[in-house]
Amino acid sequence: MKLLIGGLAPALLFAQLAAGQSPTLPDRADDSKQITAILARWEHAWNTHDMKAFGDMFHDDGTWILWTGAVWVGRRAIEDGHAEVHKTIFRSSTQRERLEELTFVGADAAVVRFCSTLIGDERTPSKLVRSRKFLVVTRRAGVWGVSWGQNTRLADTVPDSACFAELRKASAGAQDPPNPSLERTSER
Repeated sequence: MKLLIGGLAPALLFAQLAAGQSPTLPDRADDSKQITAILARWEHAWNTHDMKAFGDMFHDDGTWILWTGAVWVGRRAIEDGHAEVHKTIFRSSTQRERLEELTFVGADAAVVRFCSTLIGDERTPSKLVRSRKFLVVTRRAGVWGVSWGQNTRLADTVPDSACFAELRKASAGAQDPPNPSLERTSER
């Protein structure tokens, strides 16, 4: 019976498309708002060096892959690792985040891509470091949180996208850009 019902959904979707009807997609506005709020909390936690708040955005079994390739597994490891570097090289750093893409890949899962700039790394205090971050966020018990994430630093030879151009202005002390706007939101 499950096979019959499971096969029925794709058949109905195909029938709608063949008849020129668009399938009804769920309204994801509330989900999008909750997920984009994670980025605002991310930036605030980093800039206030509150790594407890930073870690709280991850599920207990979350995974974070650093730009170096090292992997931290578990909320506690992610929080502790970030707390350690915020006592040293990142203690005066400021990071800006801007959403580039939010793609829902299921009812309770989405992929988030955002650009990020960091200034104030004590090893190179005046250098603006650009990175692109990816998160897999999932809703568990009604709450969106980070299940998996990766930070990739951009080589200096990579040209700025519009997202990085906005952040570069913000990092240079220009007026802050508006709240994160979606360049692309999609349902898969």
